[in-house]
Amino acid sequence: MYVRGIRRLFRFPGYVVDKITLDVGMAQVNLRLDKRRRLECPACGASLGGSRTVRQTARDLPLGLAFVVVVVYEAVQGHCSACETWATLHPPGIGPRAKATDRLMAFVSFLCKHLPVRRVESIVGVSKATVRRWDKAWLAKCLPPPNLDALRFLLIDEKSVRRRHGYVTLVMNAESGELLFMAEGKKKSSLEAFLNKLNDAQKARIEAVAMDRNGAYYEVVRDELPEAEIVLDKFHLVANFQSVVDEVRRQEWRHAEGQFKNVVKGQRYNLLRNPENLTEEQAARLSDLLALNAKIHVAYVLKEAFRHLWTYTRRAWAAKYLARWTAWAQDSAIEPIRRFVRNLEKWKDGVLAYFKYPITNAPLEAFNATVSRIIYRSCGVQDMDYLFLKLRQESLRANLQT
Repeated sequence: MYVRGIRRLFRFPGYVVDKITLDVGMAQVNLRLDKRRRLECPACGASLGGSRTVRQTARDLPLGLAFVVVVVYEAVQGHCSACETWATLHPPGIGPRAKATDRLMAFVSFLCKHLPVRRVESIVGVSKATVRRWDKAWLAKCLPPPNLDALRFLLIDEKSVRRRHGYVTLVMNAESGELLFMAEGKKKSSLEAFLNKLNDAQKARIEAVAMDRNGAYYEVVRDELPEAEIVLDKFHLVANFQSVVDEVRRQEWRHAEGQFKNVVKGQRYNLLRNPENLTEEQAARLSDLLALNAKIHVAYVLKEAFRHLWTYTRRAWAAKYLARWTAWAQDSAIEPIRRFVRNLEKWKDGVLAYFKYPITNAPLEAFNATVSRIIYRSCGVQDMDYLFLKLRQESLRANLQT
């Protein structure tokens, strides 16, 4: 049947609606060129001499119960005598290769922000590959480029996005939380690709960089940003020493005999939890363990003492306390702890830099949950460029037009 009165929904400058045909579950909108339209060259703006028209189609937003809406239009191919180029003109709002209107791609992108790709596939009625392609195209068009001019503090970390050690390197603005860069791998070249984008003035403005003890990242930052302070992430350091405490526990369990094995077994999280987070039952079990084993007791006390380091507000005071804690750890005569201290000595400046620039990788660590959620919604990682756009969308909390 033929329908009138809804033509205003399909306004494309330079085109007029010729006919709208509705059928069960679908609609077709036929456009024809407006004879009053002046054809302009997209390269220079001069008049374009049309040579022929080609009939093409594009998907559009659903119309009522017609979930499949197809726009049929005439694309004009012509030659510009001013700049000697050939061009093909499409209705504004329809990309030359998208096979979809901009507003449909915006709608799909909006759905992808809240739903898994497989759900969007069933709603829109296109394949998962097409959903990802439209979402990627819309995000690339609408998201602003990373702001590299006002950088003062950077956060750098790696995140596993695939099985078998499939890592990416992430760089975030510590002040705004904007994700600036993502590259596959966690090698020197992964971070160099970002720093090579910065000019000398942008590099000079960066005051501090927070990261964990990744030697590859450290070398790159030291070479490319010699004036910036490297701040070792305190949460990584605390977690590293917790691993040492657990290593001591496992060694003692292996050497234990009889009933004492049962006392040590299952105590890992009681040892690693902060005392204020323990229940009465957990605190009682931990107290029994510490009373029975001197090495585990020493490791636990040192863990709590190391955590106290971050309560200082001045670098000089923190340096004195760190030297005292290091002496205690060396006197413990427990090899895993002494090994940790020897390694920590190499990174002492990075530890103490926190008390001048109190920045941590906590925003990036919290962002890891967002990364996992987006990978799940996208049904895995097929395209690293698309993943980066999705992560930037979350970090900017962009409100895209739909």
